[in-house]
Amino acid sequence: MNLKILCAALVFILLSASCSSDRVKTRPTNLPPCTKTDCNCSDFASQEEAQAVLDAFPGNPDKLDGDGNGIAGESLPRAKTTTQPKTITSGNIHLKFGNPSQANSKDFNNYLMEKPQYALSYNCSQGIANWVSWQLNKTWLGSVDRSNDFRPDPDLPPGCYAVTPNDYRGSGYDRGHMTPSGDRTSNKEDNSATFFMTNMIPQSPPNNREVWRELEEYSRELVDRGKELYIIAGGEGKQKAMANGKLTVPKYNWKVILILDKPGGKVTETIGFWIPNDDSVARTDWRD
Repeated sequence: MNLKILCAALVFILLSASCSSDRVKTRPTNLPPCTKTDCNCSDFASQEEAQAVLDAFPGNPDKLDGDGNGIAGESLPRAKTTTQPKTITSGNIHLKFGNPSQANSKDFNNYLMEKPQYALSYNCSQGIANWVSWQLNKTWLGSVDRSNDFRPDPDLPPGCYAVTPNDYRGSGYDRGHMTPSGDRTSNKEDNSATFFMTNMIPQSPPNNREVWRELEEYSRELVDRGKELYIIAGGEGKQKAMANGKLTVPKYNWKVILILDKPGGKVTETIGFWIPNDDSVARTDWRD
């Protein structure tokens, strides 16, 4: 048998086996049909159907969620629909220039979270944001001290692992802010919000403390000159995993900055920034 076909068959068998159980609870009549008294992956035409069964039976008795991330039947195709799930809240200032991945309230690996201080797309399977987006102008800046109150984010959906500060302990990686503490210094509440762990990505110390910090400082220098910025940042690739596989260390960090000539003005410049998330960037300039 062709090796690729054999591997595919083994994956299918394993996925099917991981999606079955001996359930005795009576099924609600409004759920997608199953061919047996329990359900497995092959009983569903789409991921949404499997998700409906998972949501109806807390505790995952059918083992539809093999990795415990709250998403059922991840190998199944998504249902075709003519309508899109809800994306952004009307008037969200941090998404003024768009929602780049069409993050929404349904997809746990592209889960939209909107806070007064920033917006983000969270990836529950990786334990980090796909991206974080925020506005920066003089109204966000002041003299409030850094709060340093790192903590899990209570706004994550049920079933999504909430990364804790201790998940970074002894890892050699910094809890690297996407929306910087220094970009939210007008009041204590805004600054504290930047210390939710959903706003953190594991960063190598030379990255976080040198080039990344220097670009953050340059951004605030532009604001001091009267500019307004719209910034989006995130990680890319997988270098390793921490916290028993629940927290991904990206291979790269990236950031895009739209620079407006004044608040509410025209975009005059764009900066794109792509950096290895390792010690190779020590003692380099962010412009490199």
